[in-house]
Amino acid sequence: MWESIRILCPVVVSPYLRDDRMNAVTPNIEQNAFIALLDASAYTWKRTKNSTSMEWVDDELTARLICSRIEDIPRTEANFTERLCDDARAVREKALESLSWNGAKFQIDYKIRTFDGRNIWVEERARRIAGNGKIAHEIIGVITNIQNRKIREEQAGYHAAFDSLTGLWNQTRMAEGLNHMLASAQRYDRQAAYVVMNLTNIQDINISYGYEAGDRLITSIAKRLKSCARSPDICGRVSDTGFGIGLSDCDPTQMQKVAERIVKTLADTPYASPHGDLYAEFAVGGCALSQKATSAADAMEQVYTAVAHSRVRQGAFVAYSRDLPDLKPRQSKAELTRDDIISALNDRRITLAYQPIVHADTRETHHFECLLRLRRDDGEMVSAGDFIMAAERLGCVHLLDRRALEIARETLLVYPNIHIALNVSAATVKTSETADAYLDALKTLGKDTERVIVEMTETVALDDPAMASRFSVETRALGCRFSIDDFGAGHTTFRNLMAIEADEIKIDGSFIRDLSLTPHKQVFVRMMVDLAQTFSVKTVAEMVGSREDADLLTRLGVDYLQGYMFGLPGPAPQVGEKRKPKNTARA
Repeated sequence: MWESIRILCPVVVSPYLRDDRMNAVTPNIEQNAFIALLDASAYTWKRTKNSTSMEWVDDELTARLICSRIEDIPRTEANFTERLCDDARAVREKALESLSWNGAKFQIDYKIRTFDGRNIWVEERARRIAGNGKIAHEIIGVITNIQNRKIREEQAGYHAAFDSLTGLWNQTRMAEGLNHMLASAQRYDRQAAYVVMNLTNIQDINISYGYEAGDRLITSIAKRLKSCARSPDICGRVSDTGFGIGLSDCDPTQMQKVAERIVKTLADTPYASPHGDLYAEFAVGGCALSQKATSAADAMEQVYTAVAHSRVRQGAFVAYSRDLPDLKPRQSKAELTRDDIISALNDRRITLAYQPIVHADTRETHHFECLLRLRRDDGEMVSAGDFIMAAERLGCVHLLDRRALEIARETLLVYPNIHIALNVSAATVKTSETADAYLDALKTLGKDTERVIVEMTETVALDDPAMASRFSVETRALGCRFSIDDFGAGHTTFRNLMAIEADEIKIDGSFIRDLSLTPHKQVFVRMMVDLAQTFSVKTVAEMVGSREDADLLTRLGVDYLQGYMFGLPGPAPQVGEKRKPKNTARA
């Protein structure tokens, strides 16, 4: 999209060449061929006191552009204006009035009616090249068919708010809806509730009948859930297996009755499938908005706890209360405690695994992402996803970030020609004391900071853009590059991206998996890449799992690729050159 605009700009400004000897404007054939490739048509517009005329450089191209017959191409201002839709006439007239001096330009989008009765989006760019007033002047311009671009933008906007499988609101949109519902309840002294139904037998169905059967069941549940919601209730798919519904004008007593009635509707009647009737089983929990929760984030966390208790109680409804123990689904082994993490740090059982990130075009390694690993007492290795959240909850994740930086410093000494990427946690950067300590540790790297990329997840950046911007500025001032990880997961705006001044974005893996098989993901990734290039920001696609996806990402303009097909995380960077480290005391 933006690439097209960049190509078009020089052409629009001068789709004609002025021949001073003839004192006339003549079409340039080569330039017209270029704009034809862009599905665009050039014109010259002459307005005098008594008449206006439109001369098109290529009548056949113009007819194809606006889906018209050549004999029906508008040749006057009145003929062209008749084709404009909605408020396009006023928009275009205002734009024309702005051309009050020779050299003035405008760019506008509007809808135009085609010969066969359809309305399509076009973009018009024009410049006044001659004239002595508003009544008598000459304009040159280009009209481009942007219907496909508008469709892509609408699709991207849809997927930013809706779950692609079910059509329900996604978690981000549900959070916005709950915040509005909460504000309304507080303002008008009303009660509201939030209920989540978690599908508990989906794993059995996926194993027995395949993931397609599981997806079909989830889609069918979503249809039933929509029929249960009454305006102004809101509902959405808030996780892979979770469905949430916000209930307006609903007190705690009514909440349980309504939740049980909804679950009965969703679970009692089987769902038809090619494998026979399938039944859905749920764990269900709820919380009273405005009484227990002060924000959507509070409500979602509280309901998560209630649903965990519902699982223990065989699916019985559980309402959140302050004295309800914090119960989370357990792994086969006990969850890590603060003592476990501190002990692992002291015993040097916290290590890094290095996964290569390659150039999209050459597939040569560009840098390595450093991934935290923890080794239990029994020797089992635990990946970051299994203990970082626990460390954040226990208030010691900043120690892990510091330890990762210490190990990275040693790695940079051993491997003098590699670049690395380090993840930094929310808790580390949100507190000035821990953020400053991390920055001080970065300073000890000296010139090696130029070989470091600091990654912050998009959700952290969205929670506090000012904090993210400050941390970005300070890390970049030290020589590091700054990257936003999991980009697209929180649907941030590029306004936030500009404010944070990131050097790089890592496109969330959910958009990359099966990219070559999913057209709407391709649209989303293309838009991310185009806009990132507009701001001179590099792009990394993570979780690339197939050659088809890798080749498509390269064609889309992604700069770097990361995934198992390029290398698994290993205990050391896989490069040829390294040097013996100097004798340095361990931190």
